[in-house]
Amino acid sequence: MNLAYAVDRLYDGGWLPSHIEDLETLQDGRTFPSVLAVQREFAGAGLELAIKHNMMFSCYRATWAPVGEALDPAREADERHGTIIGACEREASVYALAQLRASQLEHQLAAV
Repeated sequence: MNLAYAVDRLYDGGWLPSHIEDLETLQDGRTFPSVLAVQREFAGAGLELAIKHNMMFSCYRATWAPVGEALDPAREADERHGTIIGACEREASVYALAQLRASQLEHQLAAV
């Protein structure tokens, strides 16, 4: 995976840059939220996002859960919990937001 793929997934989930501050831009001109903007999006949804660098595997792990709940990367993913791996902090944060949005959309569709 790379940052462009993570941005693709974010756009596939219907994300639009119109209401976000702290945007960054890919070489192809597409914008995406900064790491801080992604963390604000998670906080706005009542979730905590933690991004940790794993030096042994040279990657970054993004894990999210409801605020106040222990962040457990081994927990099974659902609409309020998840873990992803990225090559850099920006990739991990953007892909985490894409996964969160996809999970929330799936949950909404299942409720209909």
